[in-house]
Amino acid sequence: MPERTLLAPDPTATAAAAGSSLLPSLTGLRWVTAMLIFGDHVMAVQYFAGHSAELWAGVFAPGNAGVTMFFVLSGFVLAWSHRPGQRPGDFWMRRVARVYPTHLVGVALAVVVGATLVPVIAATAVAPFVADVVLVSAWNPAWWQAGNPVSWSLVCEAFFYLCFPLIIRVVARFSTTALVVTVGLCSALTAVAPWIAGTAPDLLDSYSTPLLRLPEFVVGICAALLVRGGTWRPPRPLTAVGFAVAGYLASAAPALPSTQVSPGAAFAVLAFTLLIASLADADRRGLQTGLTTPLWQALGRASFAFYVVHLLVIGSLAAPWPDGHPLLPWPQGAALAALALAVSIALAMLIHRGVELPMQRALLHSYNARARRRARGAGASAGERVAG
Repeated sequence: MPERTLLAPDPTATAAAAGSSLLPSLTGLRWVTAMLIFGDHVMAVQYFAGHSAELWAGVFAPGNAGVTMFFVLSGFVLAWSHRPGQRPGDFWMRRVARVYPTHLVGVALAVVVGATLVPVIAATAVAPFVADVVLVSAWNPAWWQAGNPVSWSLVCEAFFYLCFPLIIRVVARFSTTALVVTVGLCSALTAVAPWIAGTAPDLLDSYSTPLLRLPEFVVGICAALLVRGGTWRPPRPLTAVGFAVAGYLASAAPALPSTQVSPGAAFAVLAFTLLIASLADADRRGLQTGLTTPLWQALGRASFAFYVVHLLVIGSLAAPWPDGHPLLPWPQGAALAALALAVSIALAMLIHRGVELPMQRALLHSYNARARRRARGAGASAGERVAG
């Protein structure tokens, strides 16, 4: 069951925790991007046949570009909310508390689905399954969809989180010119990533290897620093939406003749960065973007849980048909897709409210309590040394 998708931090929650301006439009944008991924997976599992399939593909064939937008968005939000003096251990713990409990729920559901309805995703060996559980599976191209098929993008995010404290420490010192040059170089790297992967096909994959997706994350970081520092004023949202649509379509363009270089991928990175930066700037200036209504916010906050479960739902509902591909005419296919969307949203809301939020609070409460005890112990030891 093919998979293409990804996770980004909750912009509203992350920015609020850091005391910066809220970015509710980026929370809403997460849901827009999740829907592109959902549509791409409905196409991959072949809910539609004939002309209906062509119509659906006309909209969602470039849907895997949503992964790029999520990676850029992740870097942007983390850099926007970063403040000097943040300890790497505190940052990593917040990320673990945010991501890992829901990831484990997704793996558990994948085990059940693989053992019952969708045997093609069932674990066939212990090593790749364990690698997925600990979020390192995508470093081996042969294991990129082990366990829960969508977890490969979490492996990328885990690597990004590991690198972030070092990256932000370096690029925060860059001049405006250096930041712009870095954006250009990283965008170019996304265009040549397939060529790089082709030099070591057994070790690297341009789509799923975290190292080759890192430039997209770095572009988001640099863009956030440019906007937050006031050295770049992005275009207005309506203009940025036009660029983003063009980037979305260009992402599906073929590579240059006789090469593995994809300029469309680089253009998509830049176009999505324009949109993300424009929405963040609009939020900072108090402008309305249409993505800040309560419904958009609720869906955006639950988008991670939606991401974790939606492909499992799409595959499970398709299981009764031969080979798990319904190949239905438009009315029946649309009804099945709508059912998959409704079930995915309901399950995502349940996980978000019943697992993600309470486990995040519990883990951070425990971590903070231990930190306070260590601080009191260190203070008592210092007092004893002074008294002695």
